[in-house]
Amino acid sequence: MQNEPDDYIVRFMEPPTGSLATLGADARLVATGVFAAMRPERLVIGGFVLLIVSLLGMLTDASTPTSMPPAGAIATDPTLTDLFREHVEEFERPHGWETSNVDGFEVQAAFASADPEVRTMVERLRRRGPFETFTSSLCGGLGLLGTGVVRLDPAAIVAGVDEAVFANIAQLWTHDRGFLIIGGVLLLLLISTFGGAIARIDAERFGRDRDVPTLAVIRWAIGDVRRLWGATLLPPVLAIILLLPAGVLGLLALVPGVDVLVAIGWIAVLVFAFAAALIFTAWIVSLPILSAAAACESGDPSEIVVRTAGLIRMRPGRFLVLLATALVTGVLGWLLVSGVATLTLEGARTAGAWFGGPTAITPGTAWPSLTAVPVVMDSEATGTRWLAAGILDFWRSGVTLIATGWMIAFGMVSGARIYLLLRRSVESLRLDELGSPGPESE
Repeated sequence: MQNEPDDYIVRFMEPPTGSLATLGADARLVATGVFAAMRPERLVIGGFVLLIVSLLGMLTDASTPTSMPPAGAIATDPTLTDLFREHVEEFERPHGWETSNVDGFEVQAAFASADPEVRTMVERLRRRGPFETFTSSLCGGLGLLGTGVVRLDPAAIVAGVDEAVFANIAQLWTHDRGFLIIGGVLLLLLISTFGGAIARIDAERFGRDRDVPTLAVIRWAIGDVRRLWGATLLPPVLAIILLLPAGVLGLLALVPGVDVLVAIGWIAVLVFAFAAALIFTAWIVSLPILSAAAACESGDPSEIVVRTAGLIRMRPGRFLVLLATALVTGVLGWLLVSGVATLTLEGARTAGAWFGGPTAITPGTAWPSLTAVPVVMDSEATGTRWLAAGILDFWRSGVTLIATGWMIAFGMVSGARIYLLLRRSVESLRLDELGSPGPESE
């Protein structure tokens, strides 16, 4: 008779990966992603994604009429028509200036030489482009979210998430669905490809303690873009397909007499709509880690989606705790990153302005938003000062872009770590078991 080891003894000695005993350790591993996202190559990739998104968004706003409503006036603001009559000559007023549908960029150009107080009021009253609206709502929501985290105010946290995500999407859906759909698809493409590269770089380092060349990972992500992109697009596409019967029956209901039959059989449409709602809800819940999960695995998109949703269903509490940890540490990490960027820019600008020069007229940098702060000048700059100041402002924009790229990097790093830790908790798989073929070391 062979003396075989008892399996239950081996299982007893193994760490209880799915219990509360390891939740604190898992949360610490997610929190350390704050510093992992600060590695230079990850900041550069994140900044590149933001650069492409910004260029495409500004090009869209510049080439299409402003379709979004104004940001909102305050009680003391006059109407836009009154401002035109008071501050703009009649021959310089744009077409339709007396109506509420005047193009926002034409309004902005008409008041370019007005006083700063007037331009501030105009910015609140003019119509805006979809990308401008999206970014302003996103920044406002993230600012409110950060304030809520720092002040430990749950209401502010919920309001910030609502303004940055849900209310933002709802506003775009109401006023410019084309931009929302096309822009969302392109954004998912960039996040899935280059964000997936960041997630795979960190997964190789986090799970295997192996540094893979950045260019090799980017080439791997571009070569596998259909799978990475498909994993994030598959659920909404399936939801749309399930809603097609409702559209077909709605078209048939235009025929008199057939509409009654459609109404009787509408219960079947509700079944498909219920399935679409479940798929869409699962997609929304798993979206924070879905792109990172696709980068860590090698299965097809449907397998990755089902696996990710299943992990969340099996460990919902652990997922929420790890996600909340990423949220809190992300806010604190952004305060650190933006603080370093602000000190760098303001320190160099202040030191360079000790004896005058173009740095004295370049915009400052606000913390923690990293927005430009205009400088009030006593006299007009002459000669090559404007050119030098413009070049210096270009360098300031580059630094803020790289610093803001940390948000993309941290989102993908934390998503990859949450997925790998959930997978270890549910399936007892080691962190170094990543999908293959992956990026090869050069």
